[in-house]
Amino acid sequence: MDKKTLRKEALERRLALSSKDYWHLNDLLLHQIQKFDWSNITYLHLFLPIKEKKEVDTFEILSFFKHHNPEIKIIIPRCNFNDHSLENVVFDYEHTVLVKNKYHIPEPLYGKIIREDFIDAVLVPLLAFDQKGNRIGYGAGFYDRFLKKCRPETLKIGLSLFGPVSGLIENDEFDVNLTHCITADKIYIF
Repeated sequence: MDKKTLRKEALERRLALSSKDYWHLNDLLLHQIQKFDWSNITYLHLFLPIKEKKEVDTFEILSFFKHHNPEIKIIIPRCNFNDHSLENVVFDYEHTVLVKNKYHIPEPLYGKIIREDFIDAVLVPLLAFDQKGNRIGYGAGFYDRFLKKCRPETLKIGLSLFGPVSGLIENDEFDVNLTHCITADKIYIF
């Protein structure tokens, strides 16, 4: 199945979730986040959700790190739509001001920028993934460009409310594979 079809079907599946099922899956995913070993992580890149597309509620994950791993510095992306790059802004629980961009993505209005080579782990948004760690995003390539700039040992952890698709997702030359994917029922290691 081609990426365009997979992307459409994955988004439709997520949007079809009832509010009750959506929040239940988010709660289950948060339990999996709590099981993951974060002990070697100093800088964690965390996307903020597009609520209108029922992305994983990373605000709950943000709250978990604030209370259980306050030593981890959270980095939030800010999109540059001219060159499809991400700026990595240090998140401050008390002072960071978030605004939604034109695609409804919450972003930090200002803050200290961190280079990609500082980041130890990235929580990656996705629409679908497969058993080999291939992922499908929205198709603009923001995260593939960003992940290529990270250190080779940086953990690339997808977040998905659902398990992997059957079969393999065709990988393009510029795609960057995940090292892990955390879902509502399991942690996948690739």
